[in-house]
Amino acid sequence: MDQFKFFMPAETFFGRGCVLENKESFLTLGTKAMLITGRSSAKKNGAQKDVTDALDACNIPWVLFDEIGENPDVETVVKAAKMAHQEKVDFLIGIGGGSPMDAAKAIAVLAANPQADSEILFTQPDAKALTVAEIPTTAGTGSEVTQYSIMTLHEKRTKRAIIQKVFAKASFLDPKYMDELSAEITNNTAVDALTHLIESYLSVNANFFSEKIVELGLSLFKDCIPALKERVYTSEVRDKLMLASALAGVAIAQTSTSIPHCLGYFLTYEKGIPHGRANGIVTQAYLEMFPKEDKKVGQLLHCLDMHSVEDMGAFLKDVLNTSETFSVEEVAYYTERAMESPQKIATFPYPAVKEDIFKVYEKSLLS
Repeated sequence: MDQFKFFMPAETFFGRGCVLENKESFLTLGTKAMLITGRSSAKKNGAQKDVTDALDACNIPWVLFDEIGENPDVETVVKAAKMAHQEKVDFLIGIGGGSPMDAAKAIAVLAANPQADSEILFTQPDAKALTVAEIPTTAGTGSEVTQYSIMTLHEKRTKRAIIQKVFAKASFLDPKYMDELSAEITNNTAVDALTHLIESYLSVNANFFSEKIVELGLSLFKDCIPALKERVYTSEVRDKLMLASALAGVAIAQTSTSIPHCLGYFLTYEKGIPHGRANGIVTQAYLEMFPKEDKKVGQLLHCLDMHSVEDMGAFLKDVLNTSETFSVEEVAYYTERAMESPQKIATFPYPAVKEDIFKVYEKSLLS
């Protein structure tokens, strides 16, 4: 068996009511908190109140930054970091989907280095960061257990991960925050988790532990497939989706993501397609890049009780709403941009050149 390493430092609490039941854990994080949220969802689903109640019960002062939009940009995290420094907070709590949770990590770096320019996010891997806690309110990104933080760079017309590895010190996974989530967001984020599982499992960086974690995540996801198709979700389904998403996050924390994420970033930036759906749109064609006899693809499909790559494509079409149209010129542009990320393409276990990437886009967007 090949050598490998495995690292997962985030203390993770799971269960309905876990924030208040484990409120003493906030005492280990710092003395003043900043909550990082979107404009309204954390208030509507009750997550923000649970956190503030927990902090108040522990006599921990807090401030709120609730301006994180979808696909957060560097300008917004700079604004939040200035507030964090001025307020003298020493830990941050990201509450929401991937956007607030990712933003909290980037803010933590900038707030810990108040004299530095925002370029530090992409140039200084050893830059220190404030302590971060994460509370997911969707089941897709896995940011609560990964070291990744993805920022939108408008000047480069794409998204990019910050270079620092910022793991949450504590994460609280309460599926009740998803109970009123719309079918569209539920399915889009679930597909994000699925693509994490797929890309991790098939990556050249996969190892024994990551593969077993993926297989467990796939088994949970399989149980949710009927609900995703019917767009009707029980509490049990919500629980399993959140666990599958967290397991997917643990897996990509070891292996990183692969080609679908690389290709999906441009669909999100240029067309405004939600991240999970963007990944899902290109996933069937990505799987078709593998030789027919690839055993790992077969095992992955078996874990989902699917018999072919075509079954995967049919499932994704069932659960995703797609309406966008694309031109050949757009596909060519996306291909050129994707080739600027050779490290993502290098995770594919077979040789892949620009023509292969163009073909994935062509099958996915023009067929």
